[in-house]
Amino acid sequence: MKKYDFDELIERRGTDSLKYGICDEIFGTSDLMPLWVADMDFKTPDFIVEAIEKRLKHPILGYWNYWDSYHDSILWWMKTRHNWSVEKDWIIFSPGIVPALGLCVMAYSEKGDDVLVQSPVYHPFYYAIESQERNIVYNPLIEKEDRFEMDFEDLEDKLKKGIKLMLLCNPHNPVGRCWEKDVLMKVAFLCKKYNCILVSDEIHADLTMPTFKHNPTHLCAETIEEKANIITLMAPSKTFNMAGLATSEVIISDFELRKMFIHLTHNVLHMFNGNVLGAYALEAAYSEKGAQWVDELRDYVWDNICSMNVFLKENFPKIKTYKHEATYLPWLDFSAYGYSHKDLMHKLAYDCKIGFNDGMIFGKEGKNKMRINVALPKEQLLLALEGLKYL
Repeated sequence: MKKYDFDELIERRGTDSLKYGICDEIFGTSDLMPLWVADMDFKTPDFIVEAIEKRLKHPILGYWNYWDSYHDSILWWMKTRHNWSVEKDWIIFSPGIVPALGLCVMAYSEKGDDVLVQSPVYHPFYYAIESQERNIVYNPLIEKEDRFEMDFEDLEDKLKKGIKLMLLCNPHNPVGRCWEKDVLMKVAFLCKKYNCILVSDEIHADLTMPTFKHNPTHLCAETIEEKANIITLMAPSKTFNMAGLATSEVIISDFELRKMFIHLTHNVLHMFNGNVLGAYALEAAYSEKGAQWVDELRDYVWDNICSMNVFLKENFPKIKTYKHEATYLPWLDFSAYGYSHKDLMHKLAYDCKIGFNDGMIFGKEGKNKMRINVALPKEQLLLALEGLKYL
């Protein structure tokens, strides 16, 4: 029997929601349904809110320090959900995955160095590199019918040329791939072979679809040396709809790489402790209650994706969908309509009244493609999609 209600309609307009509040700035109009930025229109679970409320009953919100059960909750979650035996000393706080990406670029490369990404990819990857005067090297994914694959021949050719750092998205955003173990094993091998540090963004690890299992990159590496070359970024923020609490974990098994990262967080930026409320929220999330909530969430999101695919196939067959394995952010291709990308964006926002993520922000491969957020009540999702009749 299902315990949680994901059909509940919650009004977010007029609150502090970025998703609803800056539509004019993003789309030029607020008269649309925002299906873009990756937060959900589902309630943050009650057990997380209750943990925050309990902490707020203490009248002092001063400097604080991590407690044993905070770390224990992360270790428990990694072991029970991902079969990964993480050690306490490997865990470092970051206020988010995007700050952690920037810190990794800062810590493990220098100005003028080359950093590799697999486009199309989450756009802050690009910002983390370019804003620090590093060079982006592209290893584009290969589109094969209804899914994307890695181009290993191109990857190795580029790693041979002295790439300092590779930013991997696992699971991949925006194409929704849940990378297989043998794929990640090969990536880990090549990066170590060519002395390229591998940073694996795994924020969507808990959002795999039924029949798919997340493979932590660190676990897929075959040797101790390959594992030591991997930095993993994870967080409860996407999974539990708590991005506003700015809490994530960086997992580094190698002492020297960990020391370099900690030097920045502790000595340079003084960000070694985050929001105390975020820490209590994380502990509440990484629990048995959290596991049940996530299982029900994934079922609901998968049902939304299946319903959307059926709806599009029956009513808008020109919109191409892809096999979706992870995240609540499917990738859609509108190329068959023949619009320029600019005109497509305008028609979707002003005529269809839907605010998608512009595919071009993820790379040039995103031309005439859009990323849609389906983490909302199905009633609202299908109602919004009806606007596509104005394409």
